[in-house]
Amino acid sequence: MVNHGPAFSDRLGKVLDLSWVEMEILDKLHEIQSKTSSDFIPQDVNVYEDYGISRSFCRGAATQARNKGVSKNNIDIMNRWRLEEHARGHKPMMKMQDHYSEIRQMVPTLLRFSKAL
Repeated sequence: MVNHGPAFSDRLGKVLDLSWVEMEILDKLHEIQSKTSSDFIPQDVNVYEDYGISRSFCRGAATQARNKGVSKNNIDIMNRWRLEEHARGHKPMMKMQDHYSEIRQMVPTLLRFSKAL
């Protein structure tokens, strides 16, 4: 059992391929759509064509954070990992303040984002 690491990983902690994760989620959404009589997911929606996860989680979290009054600065800090991920081994281009901020010491700041949701 893996106790730390990526949320979407295999039993060894290796990151799952995004396309596999997406298909699993879309299958579940389709199942929810077919089993519910409410308008939770309207019947005229094709979940496989209209939904996707490449940005949905980040977009949804950022939108909810803004709706809850989380500052732009805190949202940007929470999304800092994108800069590091896209740098792919190079130094990411960050503001000096972000470059010198140690992520483990930023837990209170990061929790402001999560607590608001």
